[in-house]
Amino acid sequence: MTRFLPMGATMNFRHMGGYKTRYGRQTRGDRLYRSGFLNIADDQQRAGLIELGIDTIYDFRSPMEREMNVLQAGDDVEVVELGMLIASVENLWGMLLEEGLTPEGAEKIMGERYRELTEEEIPGYRTMFEHMMESEGGILVMCSFGKDRAGIASALLLSALDVDQACIEEDYLLSSNAYADKDAAIGKFEQFFNSQGLPVDESVVLPILDARTHYLDTAWRVMRERSGSREEFMLDQLGIDETARKHLQGRFTQ
Repeated sequence: MTRFLPMGATMNFRHMGGYKTRYGRQTRGDRLYRSGFLNIADDQQRAGLIELGIDTIYDFRSPMEREMNVLQAGDDVEVVELGMLIASVENLWGMLLEEGLTPEGAEKIMGERYRELTEEEIPGYRTMFEHMMESEGGILVMCSFGKDRAGIASALLLSALDVDQACIEEDYLLSSNAYADKDAAIGKFEQFFNSQGLPVDESVVLPILDARTHYLDTAWRVMRERSGSREEFMLDQLGIDETARKHLQGRFTQ
């Protein structure tokens, strides 16, 4: 099944359909999407969102990221700004400078960011689910690269839909294959390196662009530490009770 979809210069744009749930249903590819920054350039691409059935975009980017790359989705699509600074490009760069510009340092801070996202950014994820309970139609979750903030959001949503753990990890790891134009992705960090008078170091950037199992495992571990299990965490911290699960499953599975 081809998951990646063309959308101009947007990277990591794909649907999350066709994953089987434990109750014999499967997720809807015409309702569930995820991506990096939605780089929309013209009316034709905006019309493409409507054709895909996307009614709501959950934008996890920081205010600075939104200012640097303004999202122009059009008036027919609701954009919910969730403003997560943790794992934003500027946050990652600051952490890199503190840790040292090395591949090992980059991988270390990525694991730490997943812990912090799961400990400190719960209000944003809770707002996303609350909004889903009051809206209809297809949704897109996005951040700058579509793999960390949006990656946890996607994994939580698939969990709420009772998708098998192996499929959730499979979906997460697809982000490792998302950047066919690797130079363009790495180029997003060029201004930060140049500000320090340094050339872009690909070996430092690649651990940030990559999706690695132990990154996501860090988030799952925090949930277990905090609530005893992922299911209890989703109930206690995100308000996803049985009624919410049935609503989400009715909306996003078939």
